[in-house]
Amino acid sequence: MTFVFLHISKDTKKENLIYQTFIKSINIFFSDAEIIQVTDNKTPKIDKVTKVFRYDGDINKIMEFRIKANSELGLEKSAIYLDSDMIITNKFNIIEMLNFNKTILLKRSFDLNLKFNAHIKNQNFNEYNNCTVNEAFPILACFIKTNSWKFWQEMSKYLNTLDKKYLYWYGDQEILKKLYFKNSNKYHLIHENNFACPPNYIDKKNFPKIIHFKGIKNKEILKNQIILINNYLDVVAKNK
Repeated sequence: MTFVFLHISKDTKKENLIYQTFIKSINIFFSDAEIIQVTDNKTPKIDKVTKVFRYDGDINKIMEFRIKANSELGLEKSAIYLDSDMIITNKFNIIEMLNFNKTILLKRSFDLNLKFNAHIKNQNFNEYNNCTVNEAFPILACFIKTNSWKFWQEMSKYLNTLDKKYLYWYGDQEILKKLYFKNSNKYHLIHENNFACPPNYIDKKNFPKIIHFKGIKNKEILKNQIILINNYLDVVAKNK
């Protein structure tokens, strides 16, 4: 079983806590997993990853970088591609997922009717000015299961059709939406509330498989939440 994640960063202790916890969570629930860090030529290797794949691309165009790097990685086997600010909190049937013949994509679960913010990252997405978040980008990019590198190659073909702003932000979600609505039968959808749940949306009666620590601007709150999850993972590891 293989997990792949993109990580481009300067190595600081504040940043490193969440990434180390991300790797720790994979090792606790899937101890036999291969973990591949996709990165640029400067970012340090995160401890306990199996392999580092370095791609010489433009990190300022992060959407383009991710898609091209994953394509160049060239995996001939099934793999799960996650964001590095996600932490696995429950085991799931990864073998069934990897052996499933369709590409697995993540459907948005939260804030579906929230008005989309068309001005972000110094870019204007005015074409979605009057849309809801779900109308703009119903398919998220933080969890993708592919059967081989050819899926990323297919995504790469769309890069030249996009406005340049999408190479900096939202490009992956824009392409995923196009691919899904072009031929939805090729894909199987799983849900954000179970496989990428933000901390403030956690349902304790139906605890998610993966928590996604996105959009938390207060670093102290983020740090405290990660410490709590670390303690939880230690208990899980102890009781295995």
